[in-house]
Amino acid sequence: MIDKASIQDFPPMTASLLADNSGVFRVGTAEQYLTATDAGTARRQLVELMQAEARKSGRPIRVTVDDPTSVTVLLIGVDGELQEEPQSAAPARTAQRTTPPPAPVSAQRVPLIQAPPPTPSQSAPARPAPAQPQTPPRAAPAQPSTPAPVPAQPTPPVSANPQATTTPQPVPPQRPSVQQPAFGTPPFQPVSSQPNAQQPVPAQRAVPAQQSVQAPPAAPAQQQHPVPQQQQVPGQPAAPARRDLRDAPSFLAPPTIGPAQHGLAGLLNKLGFSVPPSASERAERDDVHAVSRHFPRRRTISVANQKGGANKTPTVVNLSSVFARYGGGGVAAWDNNETMGTLGWRTEQGGHDSTVLDLLAAAGDLLSPGAERADLSRFVHHQPGDKYEVLRSAADGEHVVTADEVDLVHRVLAKYYRLIVMDSGNSAGAPNWRRMVELTDQLVIPTTTVEDKKEGARLTLTAVSRVSERGAELARNAVVIVSEAEAKDTSIANAYAEDFRPYVRDVVVVPFDPALKNGVIRHDALRSSTQRAWLAAAAAVSRGL
Repeated sequence: MIDKASIQDFPPMTASLLADNSGVFRVGTAEQYLTATDAGTARRQLVELMQAEARKSGRPIRVTVDDPTSVTVLLIGVDGELQEEPQSAAPARTAQRTTPPPAPVSAQRVPLIQAPPPTPSQSAPARPAPAQPQTPPRAAPAQPSTPAPVPAQPTPPVSANPQATTTPQPVPPQRPSVQQPAFGTPPFQPVSSQPNAQQPVPAQRAVPAQQSVQAPPAAPAQQQHPVPQQQQVPGQPAAPARRDLRDAPSFLAPPTIGPAQHGLAGLLNKLGFSVPPSASERAERDDVHAVSRHFPRRRTISVANQKGGANKTPTVVNLSSVFARYGGGGVAAWDNNETMGTLGWRTEQGGHDSTVLDLLAAAGDLLSPGAERADLSRFVHHQPGDKYEVLRSAADGEHVVTADEVDLVHRVLAKYYRLIVMDSGNSAGAPNWRRMVELTDQLVIPTTTVEDKKEGARLTLTAVSRVSERGAELARNAVVIVSEAEAKDTSIANAYAEDFRPYVRDVVVVPFDPALKNGVIRHDALRSSTQRAWLAAAAAVSRGL
């Protein structure tokens, strides 16, 4: 535990970390600068500078650290211990700051209330009418104690405020400037009545009788709550003109970027720091957001390469896994091979051996209004770990799927799934292959780091572009996924990616992973770098949907 009593506040020590991962540590007027390639390294360098200063001074130190997201007060012990000091004094300081403003407001209101002593003269023009028979009664009540006020009683009609009797002539010129605020008269009457209360009581009792005649115009003004009106007038200059509510921005705070969760920056945050995520972590968050989206209607992704062994089936499996894991299911992987495909061999089998032929036989029932989602479970194979379903191709390879059958199967799957990922055969002239292109929303062209697979990818793009105008648009917006065939093919994969990049919307490189070579593919079995690459590939696909 750091002994706060031994900390001296002089010289003051502060530190700043900037968004470009540079910073400065100040001890009095002395400054030490630091630069780093990322926020985590900058934090670590700053901690080392502060610990060195504590050891040099031989006592604990207090450093105020500010960065683009927060301000923190740290205590650093001689032994290098770090401790965050709660800023409990901050609320008290803010309270002290907020108390002075009311004083100017009230100070401004005092002149407004005291200024109107001239206003009683406003009633002078109206007093000649009521001052007819009532002045003699006023002389009668002037009983023993106030003989002097009796001769002065001709003047009360002129001045309810006795002090104003000495200056009756200057008052009229001041009336126009005081009468401008209509709200001023009601508050001024109580002020003028207080001096009268100190004067002869009988005269004052007669004056209210005269004021009662003038009360009808004054009373409605009092019912309009003059004090709130005074409060509103000073506020009006702050908003001189009203705006259209349709142009008003949202009052909700914009979404904030959470602190880093991975790497050294994530470790520092667990220790109490507030380190923002790195550029790579922000990019990963963006990709997760992209693959988690749900679209307003069904979307179809087609994976095609006319060359066999070009990694089509692993691409279908991993894209389906990523979309289903982050998007919450609703994904169907469909083996649209015209005869016999391998998607069923690389995925788990359900409690049956149904294929697309079985689904075609039951398509009428599945499309009926009374059909339910559970009815489809007899024809698709659920992947429990990766949360998507597989529709297998015919097992015997004797049935050749037609274009009409592709339409019918697509209608069934579109009823029950939000996303359909279609595997394909190797013949660009097959009817089911060409119909697949017509149903496609996003085209994906996989290849490996083998030369003939790359050439097959190029020829596939050309074949799709020649199907129709829609096919040409699909080819221009295609995503090419280059998978490393061997562990040391990284340079080849990057070179292939650059070759395709001028012709398509995006290219993603997937590193070699032995878990993709043979057997059932499970996304959890892949290396973390491979999973990250497939997340980037799925995000690139999603951005085209």
